[in-house]
Amino acid sequence: MKTLLIPMVASALFASTSAFALTAADEYGSPAPVQASQRTIVVDGSTRYVNVKQGETVTIRTGDTSISWYFDGILPVFPLSKILPIPAAGKPVQVYVAPHLIGHADG
Repeated sequence: MKTLLIPMVASALFASTSAFALTAADEYGSPAPVQASQRTIVVDGSTRYVNVKQGETVTIRTGDTSISWYFDGILPVFPLSKILPIPAAGKPVQVYVAPHLIGHADG
């Protein structure tokens, strides 16, 4: 009985942990309609980082490419290339997501 129970418990544990895998949307947020955007950030060759707020919808533009994004993911810092391809000549750009403070005057 013990030899049958151990593989069943191990199988159940593996199945339960894989059910909680994070998605890209969980980590970074998700695309949004351009009409929902609250502002636009233009990224060029001198841009090293962009600052956004948790829960904010922003359009980010680089060259001829743009994306509107709702920043509701769990990561406070991540490479912009995770959501928007940066031209090869561009340097890495980091996204810094400020936490949403409940009850704060501007948030």
